[in-house]
Amino acid sequence: MTIAAIATPPGASALGVLRLSGPAALEVAGRFLQTAGSGLAPRLATLGRASFKGAVLDQVIAVYYPAPRSPTGEDLVEITGHGSPYVLGRLLEAALDSGARAALPGEFTQRAFLNGRLDLAQAEAVCDLIRAGTGLAHRAALEQLEGGLSRAVEAAEAPIMDLLVRVEATLDHPEEDVPRVEAGKACAAMLSARGRVLELARTFGSGRLLTEGARVCIAGPPNAGKSSLLNALLGTERAIVCPTPGTTRDTLEEACDLGGIPAVLIDTAGLTDRPEGLAEAQGQGRANRALERCDLALLVLDGSRPQDEEDKAASRLVLDKARSNGRPVIRVLNKADLPRARGLPRCDLDVSAKERTGIDALVLRAAGSLAGEPAQDAGATVTSARHHAALQAAASELASAARATEERPGAWEELAASGLRAALRALDGITGKAVEEEVLSGIFSRFCVGK
Repeated sequence: MTIAAIATPPGASALGVLRLSGPAALEVAGRFLQTAGSGLAPRLATLGRASFKGAVLDQVIAVYYPAPRSPTGEDLVEITGHGSPYVLGRLLEAALDSGARAALPGEFTQRAFLNGRLDLAQAEAVCDLIRAGTGLAHRAALEQLEGGLSRAVEAAEAPIMDLLVRVEATLDHPEEDVPRVEAGKACAAMLSARGRVLELARTFGSGRLLTEGARVCIAGPPNAGKSSLLNALLGTERAIVCPTPGTTRDTLEEACDLGGIPAVLIDTAGLTDRPEGLAEAQGQGRANRALERCDLALLVLDGSRPQDEEDKAASRLVLDKARSNGRPVIRVLNKADLPRARGLPRCDLDVSAKERTGIDALVLRAAGSLAGEPAQDAGATVTSARHHAALQAAASELASAARATEERPGAWEELAASGLRAALRALDGITGKAVEEEVLSGIFSRFCVGK
């Protein structure tokens, strides 16, 4: 069935695009397009008029991409007109009236996958690329779209497949003179393959932040300048700043680009063991919950006055909360524009939120803390929870197969072969060589219509 959809976002714009894909795409387009020549020549932008029910809708440019060398692997026609929502809506009506069906979310990319133009990891990267809001998120999505993750998965599969072929040869031809794999060497090969799979899986720790975003909690004692620091990081006066302690009672969340990582900055109420009133007590509770859920904590201290017991208690709380969850903490000494007090604890950075000094260094430090160690292959970063789960499942199967080989060195081949096959199935799920229909439906339902 030929499908049609508007491929540009809703709202008025200079240009808008209607896409048609399917075996009758050229025929459907010809029913409402009029061109000066003999129709649409392959891969040539052609000027024409679009009409519907006898009335001219727009002057358009149409391009025909014949199968199989098209984005979807099918005949594809892209029609570019003026970006009036009315005009685009009528163009879509004309396409549907001419025999096309309205496309489902992600159906164009799904057809590209089913027709072998993209593997599943690349198809998912299309969605990530559309949603990328920072430079690092864009780079990771583009590298995945260009096959970086797929190549890393194939490299991880290669030694597993090699071992499986040799083990199955022994099982299939027990009476022939087939070299038998030694149990010890097989076990070592499985553990080595598992290590490679886990190395790739570990990149998810930082990679997930590029698609999910990082939560960065700004916390510390009252009147340390947390709201001022939020404003400095955002580059705008978002939070109310007042010299009176306790101005911030609730959490305030704002999205930003933190050194290329999409992040949500969370300004919290000053931590104190003596909250005054119900509102301040509720603010303390929300600050604690923000610390428990964050990916990075910024502990902000006032560098212009000595610490009292309340400051020390707040610092301990931030450090304990973050570290108990395995989250990094950056200790920030604020108010560097004022004379520095004596006896202050060691901090990672000195900044002045008021004067905006030291902020660039803080952004770099925060991005480094969130990103962790860069992957050896820059194109192999796992950003999807689905991919991470598949890698963990493969590693688990390899561990089980290695354990069975150690425990039964005289009759290990069948158990090992079963585990090796299961590991390959898990890895094949990443690129779509082996994937269930429900998984495909769930993946492509996240896409916008027209992509």
